[in-house]
Amino acid sequence: MASRTKQKEEARARRLAEERAREQRAHRDKRLKMIGGIVLAAVAVVVVLVAISSGGGSSATGKQTGTQAKQTVASVNSLLNGIPQNGATLGNPKAPVTMTYYGDLECPICKAFTLQGGFPQLVSKEVRDGKVKVVYKSFETATRDPNVFKNQQVAALAAGQQQKFWDYAELFYHEQGAEDTGYVNEDYLQSLAKQVPGLSLTKWESERNDGALTNQVVADGAQGTKAGVTGTPTLVFSGPKGETAAPEAVPSYSDLQQAIQKVE
Repeated sequence: MASRTKQKEEARARRLAEERAREQRAHRDKRLKMIGGIVLAAVAVVVVLVAISSGGGSSATGKQTGTQAKQTVASVNSLLNGIPQNGATLGNPKAPVTMTYYGDLECPICKAFTLQGGFPQLVSKEVRDGKVKVVYKSFETATRDPNVFKNQQVAALAAGQQQKFWDYAELFYHEQGAEDTGYVNEDYLQSLAKQVPGLSLTKWESERNDGALTNQVVADGAQGTKAGVTGTPTLVFSGPKGETAAPEAVPSYSDLQQAIQKVE
């Protein structure tokens, strides 16, 4: 019969083996949870992109016509009507909280923020109530062609000279074409301008030649780079209590409310 000492040693060895096995299982489970979280996040982004690519545009060019175009214009007008605009700023200039919105009009994630994210609710509530103003800054990510980027951003800023920047930008996001198809041409930019209610096309054409607007696009990009912006949309909230950024690429209305509460 094994001595008591040997029995104790064998029992201790079994206990240590069991503890190592438990640690290995716990480590494996943790890795699986991490991998699962990463996969779910990736799937969520893909689902959003598939959803927005399958709707909101009549073709790869994104341009809408007929009833679909009328419904889109009506929807954008309903969202923005009555809210003050000044250049690329939406909302009461004295609003206590500012959301700086770094965006690229060709960015599909910016489109997702407009169509599936919390932006419409933010505008309908906090912006309309004068609690938050939104300041748009041009930051190139998805466009990839610097000349096309400047041209499209200036087109929106030119509409902003008539206090219609957000009308133009929202129509762009709603009628965004398929990525990397080169859909943004003069015909596309003109078609959006013609859909903006009350926009003088003659004045808009003239304003597009204003070098100050091109300089603004360049300055916005430099400001974003200095601030550490790497993707769009990047949403930075500032208020009496400081500054914070929205936590998600396509933040929900709840995410935006939490960010506002941190700075107001």
